[in-house]
Amino acid sequence: MFEVPALRWADLGDGQHGMSLINESKYGYDAVGNELRLSLLRGATWPDPEADQGHQHFSYALYPHAGDWKQALTVRHGYNFNFRMKAMQVESHTGDLPERHSFAGIQNINVVLTAMKRSEDGKGLVIRFFESAGKGGDVTLSVPSGATSATVVNLMEKPEGSALTVTGDKVTVPVTPYQIQTVRVDYAPATEH
Repeated sequence: MFEVPALRWADLGDGQHGMSLINESKYGYDAVGNELRLSLLRGATWPDPEADQGHQHFSYALYPHAGDWKQALTVRHGYNFNFRMKAMQVESHTGDLPERHSFAGIQNINVVLTAMKRSEDGKGLVIRFFESAGKGGDVTLSVPSGATSATVVNLMEKPEGSALTVTGDKVTVPVTPYQIQTVRVDYAPATEH
């Protein structure tokens, strides 16, 4: 009866198979029977009487799948569609990094890494992720080598709870279904030569 908001995707399926409608900039969906619709433009006069006027550009994709949206990893497809990797060619040069390198990673396919940044005090690394399929358990983060400790923190980067297990370049983090989690990973201070 009414349009509902959704970010990046919506899905229509019966658990055996379905179709995800993925987009990069539109947020209004509605479903009527076996029809899933996406609003492309709005003609509202409030709060902006000139909203969605002029030339518009947008992209969307249809993603047919077996199983339900969780099994089909629709959340990941939505992120991939919205945050495409950009390649750029550079001249050959020397450097410390190997030919292939990752600064952080998550082994669990039901968990989406959404942000990674230097901590506000400059002494650690902050990683944010969320569980997308309703499955609790332990999440294994791969982090740059040399981590000395890790802890769950809040949005202000204040510790919440006890220390997490750090083994080599892996941090184990407990997560509940659909939980957003923020982890701070600390490193020994760099020594100056």
